[in-house]
Formats: sequence, C-alpha cells, structure tokens
Amino acid sequence: MAAQASVEGRFLGGRPPYGYRLADAGPHPNPAKAADGKRLHRLETDPVTAPIVRRIFAEYLGGRGIFAIAEALTRDDVPSPSAYDPARNRHRPGLLGPGARFG
Repeated sequence: MAAQASVEGRFLGGRPPYGYRLADAGPHPNPAKAADGKRLHRLETDPVTAPIVRRIFAEYLGGRGIFAIAEALTRDDVPSPSAYDPARNRHRPGLLGPGARFG
C-alpha cells in the first residue's frame, strides 16, 4: 500500500488530513471496481484550509506555543477542522458545532 501511495500518488482512503481535499485520479485499475464506477483519489491542497496549516507551522517554527497559536486562531475566527467541514467529521456529532473554534 505504501508503494502504491508513493509510486502511483494515489490516496488509499480515509478522511483527508486538514489542509487537503480529495481529487479524482481517474478510473480504478481493478477492472471489476472500474466497472462498478469506482474511481481513484489523490490528495490536493485545499485552498481554504492549506493557508491555515501553513500559518500554524510558521508560528510554531517561529517560537509560539500551541496554546498561543490556538488562541490566535480563535481570536481571528478561524473555524476548527470539525466546524469547517462537519460532514468530514461525522464522528463528532453534536460536540463541535458551526461556531466551534480552535483551543
């Protein structure tokens, strides 16, 4: 599986990490799965959340602590990953609503 991900560049499943989204990568190489309409997926950066991830890393590398970063994201009204895409985070029903923030 690691070789498929590395060599073929395809995403092997699950929820994409925050900062990424799924993109179509063509028909499935398994003929039976392709006949069922299954497609391959790859990860691409999410234009909305990728800058937030870059910001978090830059602030951390700049010496800010995780709590200070979380407070700044909350202060700037940046939605938490669960609040940004509730459908992607169905494992958290009712815990973090649309107004949920980092920290």
